[in-house]
Amino acid sequence: MRVVKTGAENEYPVEVWAELDRPAHVGRLLRGLIHNINGPLQNISMLLELMDRHQVKINAHLFAASGSLAEALRPLCDAQRGRIQRIIDQVRLFSEMLKDFMVLHEIEVNESEVEVNLILEKLRCIYRADLFCKHQVTVQMRPAAKVPLLRVRGRHLVPALEHLMENALLSMRTSPEKTLILSSEVTAHHVVIGIQDTGCGLPQNRRGEELFEPFVTAWPDEVREADKINQHFGLGLTLALGLLQPYGATVSLMPHESGGTVAKIFLPK
Repeated sequence: MRVVKTGAENEYPVEVWAELDRPAHVGRLLRGLIHNINGPLQNISMLLELMDRHQVKINAHLFAASGSLAEALRPLCDAQRGRIQRIIDQVRLFSEMLKDFMVLHEIEVNESEVEVNLILEKLRCIYRADLFCKHQVTVQMRPAAKVPLLRVRGRHLVPALEHLMENALLSMRTSPEKTLILSSEVTAHHVVIGIQDTGCGLPQNRRGEELFEPFVTAWPDEVREADKINQHFGLGLTLALGLLQPYGATVSLMPHESGGTVAKIFLPK
């Protein structure tokens, strides 16, 4: 296995750096893809709305007409309008998902204060693109009523949350119940973001703080076997903590009383 030297004593496999570098390339291409899709999608939506209005007029003329030809065309036109409506609904869903990606991207690139509840809601929406999450996981939202804006850069908070969500989803790969709960809470000094899962739980042979060290991973074999697409090098928690520590934030992991794990981010107000 090839290695990359990063210092006098540090040598890491090339595969590690390739895996870390991949999201940067994918993210840049995804931004371009969103930009290039948005224009044609808006045009398709407008054309479909125009087709639907014209189909309504055609149907009106047919129902006012008489004769065997009109009788034969009426069910065909009704079916055609039904198809147009279904396509409009699908395009609307696609457009809404695209908007969710665009909003989250704007949060990441802007330097303004962030809305925690908005970020959690957009993450819930875009994770519909993850097939495992979409088809097998129930995602619940438990936002606090009033959460103050935070002076945290979106490009740091969003990927930190994504790392924690990825861990939560991975932990539930082999669980009979798969529920992900995204929450926010306001205390006297902090805004607390919670990510709770019903997964495999924390390893008994590791202290919680050990899991935040780089290249420390303790996923059960059955969980690794259930997710053969991604490689897990034990860097997610390290990166999440490293991104948020400059803001005075802390990240904790704790077992939940009903099973699974709760990851919490404590962000100073």
